[in-house]
Amino acid sequence: MNIETIVNNIEIHLNSVLPKQQFKEVYLYGVLPPGKAFRPQLVSSIFADYNNSHDLDFLNNPKNEVNYLSSAVELHHAYTLLHDDLPCMDDDDIRRGKPATHKAFSEWKALLAGDGLQTASFALLSKYSGKNLSIMLKFFSWALGPKGLIQGQFLDLSEEMTKSFESLILTHQLKTARLIQTSLLLGYWSSSHAENRENIYETSKTLFKLGHAIGIVFQLLDDLTELVDDELSSHESAVNPWLGKFGKNCFESLVTNLSIIDTTLNKEELTTTKSVLKNYFKKIETMVVSGKTNIERHSNNNLMPIVSLLERINT
Repeated sequence: MNIETIVNNIEIHLNSVLPKQQFKEVYLYGVLPPGKAFRPQLVSSIFADYNNSHDLDFLNNPKNEVNYLSSAVELHHAYTLLHDDLPCMDDDDIRRGKPATHKAFSEWKALLAGDGLQTASFALLSKYSGKNLSIMLKFFSWALGPKGLIQGQFLDLSEEMTKSFESLILTHQLKTARLIQTSLLLGYWSSSHAENRENIYETSKTLFKLGHAIGIVFQLLDDLTELVDDELSSHESAVNPWLGKFGKNCFESLVTNLSIIDTTLNKEELTTTKSVLKNYFKKIETMVVSGKTNIERHSNNNLMPIVSLLERINT
């Protein structure tokens, strides 16, 4: 997957919806560079797999409609990060190795930029002219709105997610998996395979389940890699699910959902998508191995089984 081309498309699309005035720099700072661009990669990879476009030539045309969908997902993700970092929410000063947007500019500018990016994501989504636009809009609004991602944010910030493992998984499902499911389904619904109504229901259901599993694994592994530091803050020690009573449940859920991912990818032969996921899991495996001593010291767990699981998904 050519990440540089995807990032270039995101920048072109972002500039197309921004005002030509000073405030533009806040949006650009908040979105670029877009980290791993994991979610846009998923949109593009699923489209490639179901459209038999494994040469990925479509990425070279910013006006190809699937590229607008990829950028729409990334802009929506960026809006959530700008808001996440605010003092009234997660209160983070650093994002992707640089000062968070509210630290680089101000809280009110970060808040407004987040609002603007949320709307801009729908502006890019509206550039899609295929016959599945209606279902895309419905799903995008449901998955990322009050019943989806926003509810997940509430469960996180209200600390409801710390009350039970079921609440934790529900939070990850809403806050993380919904955006990943959106990425997979937008990519699929824009492919030629989805033009056949006999195909669309069963395949959409399979990808919805796959996106759920990827989202849970993504967040559990993200929580795990937070333990690689020598020292943890009191907040991290209190909320990280791998510590305390949820550790065993986290491992069992990881095993289950990695198995779902592995089985689905092999069954569907999603070669490009599997490549994107293998690249992600390889990076996580490297982090877990390099930080294994600190993770074990913080958690008092033997993490070799986790490393073995990640190695299996990378084969």
